[in-house]
Parts: sequence; C-alpha cells; structure tokens
Amino acid sequence: MDVNARIARRVRELRDAQGFSLDALAERSGVSRSNISLIERGQSSPTAAVLDKLATGLGVVLASLFEDSRAGVAEPSPRATVAEQPVWTDPATGYVRRNVSPAARSPIQLVDVIFPAGQRVAYDSGAREVEIHHRSG
Repeated sequence: MDVNARIARRVRELRDAQGFSLDALAERSGVSRSNISLIERGQSSPTAAVLDKLATGLGVVLASLFEDSRAGVAEPSPRATVAEQPVWTDPATGYVRRNVSPAARSPIQLVDVIFPAGQRVAYDSGAREVEIHHRSG
C-alpha cells in the first residue's frame, strides 16, 4: 500500500475511533478542516509538521499514523521485514522516515530518519497523553 494511502486511512480510522468530526480534529490539532479532508482522501501529502499536529490532536504517537490497521486482525508479529516497513518522504524538506519497529504494540517505537543537510522541521510540540523520547545518533 502507498504510504500516503496508509496515512489517509489511519488518520480517518483514528479520528472515527475517537468520535471526532473534521471540525473537532481541526480544532484539537490546529490543522485546517480542508487540509485534514484532503489528507484523508489521499489527495494531499502532509508535511512532518502537519503529521505531528494530527498525531497530537488524536492523542497518539506519530509512528501510529504509519501503521497498517488492516493487519490488526491477527496478533501483530514481533518481526518486521523491510518490505513491511513504510517509507515516507516529507514533501517540504525531503527527509525520509521509516518505522523500524514491527506493528506489535510496544511502548518503544524505533524510527529511522535520513535528514538532508541544511533542512529543518519545526514541530509545535503540543501536550500529549503519551510520553515520547527522542534520540539522535
């Protein structure tokens, strides 16, 4: 599945699961209703900053926006092959993000990021109910 289609599906599923309307998620995330709608229809490739705002508004970690919920029927495997790891490129900066952790529910999510020299992503870090730690190396 195309990563933008996966993001579109996950944002919609998470929004529906929370019972949020487009307007409610727009208010919680600071992302416009029209932009959320375009993302959910797969007609817009969101930037890293927008994805972070949506994750914050939904009360989830960013990595959950890349999960394939259709695989959730069976117990998630603790193993993830490269082919199962979605790769996403930020259209604004060109940074590449790949979930390394398998879909198994874990408090630890490993992500591989390749960031082009001279680029920046500024996150508006909102309050989350999930504790997040970042490490660069």
